[in-house]
Amino acid sequence: MLDVRRLRLLREVDRRGSIAAAAQALAFTPSAVSQQLAKLEREVGVSLLDRGPRSVRLTEAGRALVARADDILARVAEAEHELRALAHEAGSGTLRLASFPTAAAEIALPAVDLLRSRSPAVEVMVTETDPLVALARLKAGDVDAALLFEYDFVPLPTEEGVELTLLLEEPLYVVLPRGHRAARRRSVALADLADEAWIQSTPRSSCRPFTARACRAAGFEPKIAFDFDDYQAMQNLIAGGAGVAMAPEMALQTPHPGIEVRPIAFRPPKRRIYAAHVPAATTPLVSELLGALCEAGAGRIAGVAATV
Repeated sequence: MLDVRRLRLLREVDRRGSIAAAAQALAFTPSAVSQQLAKLEREVGVSLLDRGPRSVRLTEAGRALVARADDILARVAEAEHELRALAHEAGSGTLRLASFPTAAAEIALPAVDLLRSRSPAVEVMVTETDPLVALARLKAGDVDAALLFEYDFVPLPTEEGVELTLLLEEPLYVVLPRGHRAARRRSVALADLADEAWIQSTPRSSCRPFTARACRAAGFEPKIAFDFDDYQAMQNLIAGGAGVAMAPEMALQTPHPGIEVRPIAFRPPKRRIYAAHVPAATTPLVSELLGALCEAGAGRIAGVAATV
C-alpha cells in the first residue's frame, strides 16, 4: 500500500529537482528524505529515482507515479477535511497551528487560551517552524493555519489558494554591544554602522536573508560575520563584541544584559506578521482560531504601544 507521506516527498523532489532542496522546503534532513523514498521504492517494487551526485531525476515509473500524486493527495485531503469538518461542527476536534518561534509565546499561546475559553472541547496543537516551511505544510493540509512573517525587501511568496490576514507590523531595531559608540544616540542610522561586522538572522528554509538587503538599501554592503536562525544566540554574540545586528521588537523581550537596543533612524524597516489559512479548507472552528489570532495580535499592538 502506498504511504501518502512518502508520495508527497516524491512530488516535492520532482518539483524542486533535488533531495536537498525538497528536504529544506519541508524541514527534513536530506538523509531522512532519502530513506523515506527508498522505502517508497520498496513498497512499489520499482526504481523511482535516478540519483546523480548533485541532483536526481525521476524514472519513467517515478514520473507515472507523480502524475497521479496530485489526484491521490487531493482525494486524501478532501476526506480528511470532511471528517475534520464533521468534528468541528460538533464543537470538538483538534486544530493545528504552525508558528515561528518569536510569535509562539506572544500571539499563538494567547490565541489558544482565548479559543479554549470559548470552545473547551477543542484542542490546539502548535508546531514551531519558519514561514516557508509553514506555507508548504499549510498547502499540503498538514496544518489548519499558520503564523508567518515577512520583512521589508523580503516579501513572502504568493501562494495560490492561501489567504493572509495582517495581524501586526513591528519596527526593527539595531542591537549593539553595551558601551558601543552608537548607543549614545537616541536612534541610529544604518549607514553609521557600515564598517561594523554584522550578525544576520536567517530562517533555515529561507534563501533571501533580510539584513544584507536592508543594508544595501541604506547604501552599503554589510560585512556578514555570522548567520544564525536563533535570536538568543545572536544576542550572546553581540554581548561578546562579535558584531551588531537588526532584530524585531518581539525578538527582544528578554534582552541580554550585555547589549543595547536603539531605534533605527530614517524610515526603519519593518516586519509584518500574518495569519494564513486556506479558505477552501476552512471550517467554523478554524475561523474561530483565526479570530482569536486577530484578537491576540491586536492585544500585542496595544501592549507595545503602552511601553513606548
